[in-house]
Amino acid sequence: MKQTLPQYIDPAFMAPLAQHGLDDFDALWARDIAWFEPPNQRRGGWSGVGRLVLNVSSAQPLILFVKKQENHGRRSWRHPFSGEPTFKREFLRLQTLAAAGLQAPRVVVYAESSASGQQRAMLVTENLTDFCDVERLLPEWTQWPHAEKLQTLRRVAEQVRHFHDLGLVHRALYPKHLFLRGRGAQAELAFIDLEKARHQPGLTSRMLFDLSALQRHTPVLSRAHRLLFFKYYLGVKQLSRFDRWCLMRIIRRSQR
Repeated sequence: MKQTLPQYIDPAFMAPLAQHGLDDFDALWARDIAWFEPPNQRRGGWSGVGRLVLNVSSAQPLILFVKKQENHGRRSWRHPFSGEPTFKREFLRLQTLAAAGLQAPRVVVYAESSASGQQRAMLVTENLTDFCDVERLLPEWTQWPHAEKLQTLRRVAEQVRHFHDLGLVHRALYPKHLFLRGRGAQAELAFIDLEKARHQPGLTSRMLFDLSALQRHTPVLSRAHRLLFFKYYLGVKQLSRFDRWCLMRIIRRSQR
């Protein structure tokens, strides 16, 4: 027996999905996609992500990222047995960021289905146009003009702080999960891979966890630039005694 659960479809994408016969769960689930890598087999099921390009009349092709998973749930007090699809958390976080004005992939579809005891979920997002992941930008960082470096650092730090002020911790804040469009004062930062993100009380704990991970994976930044980033994040010109303690904790955690 099949049960299709409530789903979300962005109205702006209804027409192109219908044009390709992909406006229902079964059709979208059955559609072949180009996997980035073989789906992960864990949690008693599997989960994978691929790319789907749809030709749309009188427009540029629509590039979508399709995440599919089966029996790949995270147990919680609300879902102690089968667990809740991990993509559901990511869907909710993406909607939170959109409502707060933070850049992130736009959700096209989120849907769940249960058939013959198999729990399935799909999350479809639109490609981030003109963004590039920070990991690919880091090797050329040293060649950027000085003023452009400082302005970009400030923009990134302010957006990470905005993210944390929503009460969220990313838990995988690596350069490959941060996408940048433009440089300098107009730079825009987008967050991806929010599957592990969750609400966590206390700004300090969110800051220590995420900034330690980010520092660990950005060795190209100088000590001076790291200090500036931290000041921009806090919105201060001088660090207090507590701020300096936090910075030392971040440095020590990043060296683990």
